[in-house]
Amino acid sequence: MPALTRRAAVATAAALLAPIGARAQAFPDRPVRLIMPYGPGSEPDTLGRQLAQGMAAPLGQPVVVENRVGGSSMIGAEAVSHARPDGYTLLFAGSTVFAANPHLFGRTPYRAEQFQPITLLMRGRILLYTNPARGFADLRDLIAKARTAREPLRFGSTGRGNGTHLSAEQFRVQAGLEMTDIAYRTTVEMQQGLLRGDIDLAFDSVGPYLGLLRDGRLKALGTAGAQRIGVLADIPTFAEQGFPELGMPYWYGLYGPAGLPAPVLARLHGAAVAAMADPALLARAEAQGATIETQDIATFTEMNRAEFAAWGRLIGALGIRLD
Repeated sequence: MPALTRRAAVATAAALLAPIGARAQAFPDRPVRLIMPYGPGSEPDTLGRQLAQGMAAPLGQPVVVENRVGGSSMIGAEAVSHARPDGYTLLFAGSTVFAANPHLFGRTPYRAEQFQPITLLMRGRILLYTNPARGFADLRDLIAKARTAREPLRFGSTGRGNGTHLSAEQFRVQAGLEMTDIAYRTTVEMQQGLLRGDIDLAFDSVGPYLGLLRDGRLKALGTAGAQRIGVLADIPTFAEQGFPELGMPYWYGLYGPAGLPAPVLARLHGAAVAAMADPALLARAEAQGATIETQDIATFTEMNRAEFAAWGRLIGALGIRLD
């Protein structure tokens, strides 16, 4: 190639790359979208909105939460998998999206390689809820009555393959019960199902249920974890009742499309870590038995690989496929 042609080619390439670098350095210059694959009022939705509010100041731009519910969180994840890697579209995702769904479905509309893990946000606790009118005194009483009932227990879930569903499947296997799954789109809808008596029980997180528990409209029969939850100290753990392995551990994290420029990735990571360090957020999470935890990008990426393997072993042991 003649020298003049080579210089022209280099100049052209530099001209094409320069705007990308400039845009990355200027990021963000408009609002950022946070895709939320969970329903309004749910624990992840509440946490995601707190995250968005906390990220706005360090980014200097609003972070707008957009709920895209359904398909075992796959609808929201798929939307982000096709987004431009410019930092303006992010995904708030739980363990279902990357650790469970690939083992539960033969095909998912996204691949882990299409995403850039940014940071872990929270680890949560699962409780077992029921309507007091059902008359279950505790976990063992529920099992005893279920074994003599004419019909199988009906349990609610807010997404096939998420913690609400897999914890119930765990319980079904460990207790040796017949149970019927009633699917709901959101936590609020499942709560209404419990209150109306449409379902007998549901496994779910803590936060959205605190008011219903205090009012006596719902009852919790047990909680996952080694210790009781501070604000719910009267509720025994599953381990205390003879089920130490019951209750899927779950977590939430922040992701972007693969290929984020390094300066953009660093800016997003820093803003998310700063948001999660809010003392009020930490106090609320601790009171509900949850743990706020952030990680550097490399550690969170490796955690995703380890969690994928761990959930695969559990799902394989339960023999669940959702194709």
